[in-house]
Amino acid sequence: MFRFLLISIVLLSGCTTTPQPIPAELQYVPPAGQEGSLANLIGSKQKGALPDDERTAYVLAVDGKRVMSGQRGWNSALPIQPGQRSVTVAFQGGAFHTQVDLQMQAVAGGSYQIQFSTDVQLFGANTYCDLWIIDTATQKPASGIGCGNLVNPNE
Repeated sequence: MFRFLLISIVLLSGCTTTPQPIPAELQYVPPAGQEGSLANLIGSKQKGALPDDERTAYVLAVDGKRVMSGQRGWNSALPIQPGQRSVTVAFQGGAFHTQVDLQMQAVAGGSYQIQFSTDVQLFGANTYCDLWIIDTATQKPASGIGCGNLVNPNE
């Protein structure tokens, strides 16, 4: 029995690694600028039938740089430079998640929001999540639609 316990401890000790921090040069730093010279991007959230049933879309990265606020910053306007931007958006609904890369043309003073359509829900099919960005002033698409492959780490 002691030998089994010792072997188990040795094998499991290799599984505990400390996550490495993301280097500063790979982190997104919001640009500083005068009001009106930047654009803003924000996520969105939908509530489900149950109190803990929420689905959230948020900015994961801008131009390949990781947005450190992640999902908890879904409702904070993120300043971005005007121009052609590559935005990685993510979706979280219960245990299901996905991410897609979208291209958009940001305009100075513009306000944009991530939108999504999904069948993720309690007792749902949980088969798809489409993500896109809209211009909040016109409600028109500011990007194409990205089709995310839903992943459930519990399966």
